[in-house]
Order: sequence, then structure tokens, then C-alpha cells
Amino acid sequence: MSQIRAIAFAGLLITAMLAGCAHTAQVQPPPEDIPVVKSIVVLPAEISPPVQGVRPAEEIAQLATGQRLFDTMLAEYFTNRANVNLLSATQVQAMDKGMSRTRSAAAINICLAVKADAVLLLTLHRFHEREGSQYSIVSPASVDFDYKLLHGATGQVLCSGAFNETQQPLLDNILQFFKKAKRGVKWLSAEELARDGFQQKISDCPLLKQ
Repeated sequence: MSQIRAIAFAGLLITAMLAGCAHTAQVQPPPEDIPVVKSIVVLPAEISPPVQGVRPAEEIAQLATGQRLFDTMLAEYFTNRANVNLLSATQVQAMDKGMSRTRSAAAINICLAVKADAVLLLTLHRFHEREGSQYSIVSPASVDFDYKLLHGATGQVLCSGAFNETQQPLLDNILQFFKKAKRGVKWLSAEELARDGFQQKISDCPLLKQ
């Protein structure tokens, strides 16, 4: 009964907070001068360099696992999309050959080389697997990634998104209560958290939405 009362209280609190903030909400105007995008090239997910020092071997291994997962999710998401071209890491290396100083510059060059209108970059910053089971953990799953869609001809960022979450107990963050309640009362694996974040963010971009 105590859990039911806590959930009911959370719902009432959020309803009150949303009602109190409703009058301040502002509708953002639609962006202007967005270039026409008929074709997109998708690069493999990339791991960001360490902020300082050298990453521990376990962290490197988990990031590599996350990188493979994001490549799989990109392939799944864009399957049967005739206007989307997914490149492999080998293809990217062959096209750029390490000549570009930044990944964005390399992406633009590749985009122009394959005659696409835009290029999608996804960067993985953290992929930490939970320690424990779905009902009892020592350390929760944690995932941090971002993406951006660049216009090949101008380099303009057409849309972007970022996801950075370490799973918390259901009632710890009242503002995230309903989102987390949809996942069920369990501790997610890093893959489950990553898939949840990927679906949330990638579909926010109208040019990428299925």
C-alpha cells in the first residue's frame, strides 16, 4: 500500500507542477531556410577520445560493445530506406584516409564524395553496463551519446540530439517518473537503456523520423 500511495502522490505532484508551469510554455517557431534533404549518408558510430589520460581496459571494452550496438541500431533503424546509405568503418577510412583534421570535416568530405545531401554522425561518450541483476544492482547502467545531421553543401547542423542518463530508482527523480515507469520497475541493462535513448532522440529529428 505504501508504494501505491507514493505513486499516487507522485502523479498528483507532477500534475500540479505541470499546471503551474503551463502558462509560461512557449511554442518555438518552425526553423526557416532548412535545405532540402533527399539523401543521407550514415557514418559508423564513433567513440569520443578520453577527456584526460588513458581509459581503463574495462571501459574501452564496454565502449567497444556499445559502439557495435549503436552500429546495429543505426542499421536497424534505416533498413529499407532507399535514400539512406550506411557506410562501414573500412569505407570511411578509405574515403578520408586520415586527411581531415576533425570528424565533422571528414564527414562533409565523405558526404560530398558520395553525392548525398546530408551526413549523420553519432558519437558514444559512455557505455557502462549495470553490475547486478534487473532487480538488484551494485551499479546501474549508464549511457551517454549524441548525434548531429550535417548538410553536405554548407556544413549546417540540420538537427541534433543528446542522451546522457544513469538509471536511478523509480521515485528518485519525480520529474522523470512517468518516463521511467513505462520501462517497468527494474534495472535496465546498458543495451536496454541505449535503445530507449536512441529511439527517444533519433525520432526527434523530422529529417530522420521514420
